[in-house]
Amino acid sequence: MLITLIAFLIVLGILVFIHELGHFLAARHVGVRVEAFSVGFPPTLWGKKYGDTEYRISWIPVGGYVKLFGQNVDDEDPDDPTNYASKTIFQRFYILTAGPMMNLLFASIFMPLVFWIGMDTPAYLDDSPRIKDVQAGSYSQQLGIQAKDEIIAVNGTFVKNWQELHNAMGRISPAETMIFDIDRGGNSIYIEGSAIEMHRSGSMGWSPYLIPVVGGFSSHSPAERSGIKVGDKINRINGLVIRDWSDISPTVQKLMRKESESPSSNLIVEIVREAEVELVEVTPFFEPNSQKWLLGMSMSKKFRSHSIVESFSLGISRLWFITKATFSFLGQMFQGEGSMNDLGGPVKIGMVIGDAVRSGISDLFFLMAFISLQLGIFNLLPIPALDGGHILMLLLEKINGKPLSTTIRERTQMIGFSVLMFLMIFVTFNDLVSLM
Repeated sequence: MLITLIAFLIVLGILVFIHELGHFLAARHVGVRVEAFSVGFPPTLWGKKYGDTEYRISWIPVGGYVKLFGQNVDDEDPDDPTNYASKTIFQRFYILTAGPMMNLLFASIFMPLVFWIGMDTPAYLDDSPRIKDVQAGSYSQQLGIQAKDEIIAVNGTFVKNWQELHNAMGRISPAETMIFDIDRGGNSIYIEGSAIEMHRSGSMGWSPYLIPVVGGFSSHSPAERSGIKVGDKINRINGLVIRDWSDISPTVQKLMRKESESPSSNLIVEIVREAEVELVEVTPFFEPNSQKWLLGMSMSKKFRSHSIVESFSLGISRLWFITKATFSFLGQMFQGEGSMNDLGGPVKIGMVIGDAVRSGISDLFFLMAFISLQLGIFNLLPIPALDGGHILMLLLEKINGKPLSTTIRERTQMIGFSVLMFLMIFVTFNDLVSLM
């Protein structure tokens, strides 16, 4: 818990500092006086004044702010050249967007670093792209792709493994047509699809073959405590054959439902280790969030790193994918189709950061880039009290030919702040409930 708390404060502090630094530098660049620069919200823990600006570290670590002279309605002075209200609409737009842009820049640097440093990735990515299953109703099924098909090429680009297939598909724009060259029982066939339809579906809906070899363990893993080791191949569980990694969880759930009716809750796992067969007795644990019985092990992984050029391309592609997924989620929420339970608050973020710190530098950098991207996107949403809300006010001022009335601006800011506080309390409550 101590590691998680310290990591949470450091990581969030860095990302908030980066965001507020953008506003600070832009304001100073156009001559606006910055009265305060704070990491965290009041009350103030520490503060010291240098020049015109008081630099603060505050007690509530879930955000920060820069206080600009003239940004509040009660200190506006269009005649003072250091006053925010004296600047042009473009200059104020520049100040408001600088914070989110710094977050996006940070993400654009750190996400490629993840691929350059390297990370553990599923070992199956080096296997030939042969399809094990096609999900019912998926886009693959609509196109006529079948189990046991092997993808040979996509849009003329030959692929020899799943990683190359993912990279090739990632380079296809939504407006393009996808042409798959497929080996089906020794015969070559061509299947044509729409990239935009695939994006709308969320995925192709196909599954690779996953050899059931153990690659790692979760904390307090029952499988590890029972003597199972990394590299062991799972052959059977209670006599039921395991042909693929995806067979393990359904088999465990099925067996544990039966075992719940009898005194014993142990499973006999048959493993192959260095060509020898061994039997291991494992007691799964029940995970309340997923409502599943778990053995606490993960599939085989392989460490993979890339060149600087490849890392930049892969990093930007990953950010673009996350951005599209974020706006898709926001669209679902707006239409009432999403779930508020999918939102994570400070508690959940802190736990994920703690896990990332323990996992390694690549996982930590990935998470920092991910959160920074989310901060950049979230702050640009047209919600009063956020940067996007202020930008919306500038747009209305441009259309109106003059600033909106003081009353309207004060009320919209109060409403926006109230909505943000309600959202923060709600997601924090959700986080705490999920831990119970």
